[in-house]
Amino acid sequence: MYYYTLIYDLNHTPIKSTVLNLLSTMSNEHGDCQSCASFPKSALGCLGKGLISEVISPNSISISFKKGQDIYTEGAPFKGVFCIQSGKVKIYKRCEDRSLTLGLAGNSDFIGFGSEFNGGTYNNSSRCLEDSQICFIPKKIFLTLISNNVEILLELLKRSNQENHKLSNFLRDLKCTNMLSRVAGALLEITNKFGLDSNKCLNVVLTRKEISEISGTTTESVIRILNQLKKEKIIDFIDNRIKILDNRKLLKNCSSISHL
Repeated sequence: MYYYTLIYDLNHTPIKSTVLNLLSTMSNEHGDCQSCASFPKSALGCLGKGLISEVISPNSISISFKKGQDIYTEGAPFKGVFCIQSGKVKIYKRCEDRSLTLGLAGNSDFIGFGSEFNGGTYNNSSRCLEDSQICFIPKKIFLTLISNNVEILLELLKRSNQENHKLSNFLRDLKCTNMLSRVAGALLEITNKFGLDSNKCLNVVLTRKEISEISGTTTESVIRILNQLKKEKIIDFIDNRIKILDNRKLLKNCSSISHL
């Protein structure tokens, strides 16, 4: 039922074409929260098996997103929340012809949930940094869950407060720290969120432009600073990946960053 309601309600909204394309060309099926490895760590992980099997799983939709696709866009009507089953996502806001990345999200993270309490529209946008599997929970189900389960509401308030605290520190860092600190801080933030692979490379492939959007600098500055860090043997480049050679020196370069 909610599957078709989603398509109908998105008519004439900024995310209509994205969702219709996904539904017509990609794998979409009802979620199976009990077998999802990411679900226990999500904001809904505290729910009992009855609610999971009877309420969430039958009414959620698991959607395959490709790298570079938006999950939802700023200003679109709030239709529900999204739980990342697998993949990597950036939360961002458009600023003229550029974007500013507000945060990174990965497995088990809940995104879009604060928008219902902000005028009923999504207050930012989200985009996949790699192919991702995302579970969509419709607005009606989400509101029913938080209305009847204080544990979920408290967990979402906790996460929202953490995000706001981090964002306020990030905005302060934009004003009070130099570009070297911000780029080094971005590399550490990516490392902390997504980890390193077996070769000690960032466990996500990002362009220099994407790193500039995370650090709040320009693409040209990122290229220059990354080359500087390479010369100092703090990082290295392996194909299109960034390898962390000296985490201690990298941390020293961003010691003034407060949001890490």
